[in-house]
Amino acid sequence: MKKIIFMLVAGLLLSGCVTQKPPLSDDQYTAFATLLTGIHKCVVTGYVTPEVGARAQSYAEGNLNTYQFNFEVLKSRVSRVADTVNPSQGDCNTLAMQVAQRKNQIDANNEQVAREAQTWKDLSDSQNQNKTTYCNKIGTQTICNSY
Repeated sequence: MKKIIFMLVAGLLLSGCVTQKPPLSDDQYTAFATLLTGIHKCVVTGYVTPEVGARAQSYAEGNLNTYQFNFEVLKSRVSRVADTVNPSQGDCNTLAMQVAQRKNQIDANNEQVAREAQTWKDLSDSQNQNKTTYCNKIGTQTICNSY
């Protein structure tokens, strides 16, 4: 009996550690389909560069991958909304601005991480720089200590 209770408690604790992605709702399928179609049409019409479009698609797919979704359902939804999505130059400019903002945030975060890593490296190097090493030979063994 104690084994069964222990196994149930252990199972509950372990299952609590697993984080599952939330499922994509019907409205979210439509929203992602509209976004991906709009990005494609902004590039095709020349309103944004292929580089901006690729970055926008990458960000959208990154957001999409935080959900559980059925690719076939999404593909079907893209086909359904394709004729109704016609972004204007202004829509595509807004998209390009949002992509630039996100890229700037990511770049700033990466710079901060690099600065912090360099600070830790500099600190580590400075601590190792002023050490004195003493070596003693006992028989055929040499033992060195750094202080």
